[in-house]
Amino acid sequence: MTEVDELRLPGFVAESEVLPPSKGLGLRLLAVLIGLGLLIGASIAGGAVVLTTIWPERAGMCDASAGSCSDLTIVQIASFSDIALTATAEIESAQYGRVDNTGLLYATIVLADGDADPLRGGAYRVSPALPWASEVDDLGLTNVVLYEGVESGYEAASGQRADGRTVILIRVARTI
Repeated sequence: MTEVDELRLPGFVAESEVLPPSKGLGLRLLAVLIGLGLLIGASIAGGAVVLTTIWPERAGMCDASAGSCSDLTIVQIASFSDIALTATAEIESAQYGRVDNTGLLYATIVLADGDADPLRGGAYRVSPALPWASEVDDLGLTNVVLYEGVESGYEAASGQRADGRTVILIRVARTI
């Protein structure tokens, strides 16, 4: 039995078949990691560009170029929703954004003590149901009435909190 025969036994690998470690393996690994970093960076930059086109800035509203925003005033909300809100109303929460040519506004407004509910009289149509009415239930309001805009694309709900103040939830999706 020769030494060469012993190396060729089934299940064993001959020394000549074992390759020496590849030179430049560290450089290749570094190149792969840099490539992955560039790919991830390009993806993030591309996502930012897409968000900019989905949520662009609208004149007169807050800067929505980085996504929805909440830097709104009562005057802007009243104008966009076509609801006659008083200057004494408080914004509890508000977000505005834009998708293609549609402006989206979500706002919760609390009227000052003694201010009349602008939805309870006038050209506002009472709605039997709204798809987001469960949000109103979560606030624990009483005397809740749901509304749909006659001319504009708004939906709203108003009711009273335990302290007697009127809360108006506004949802607007309107072509701009």
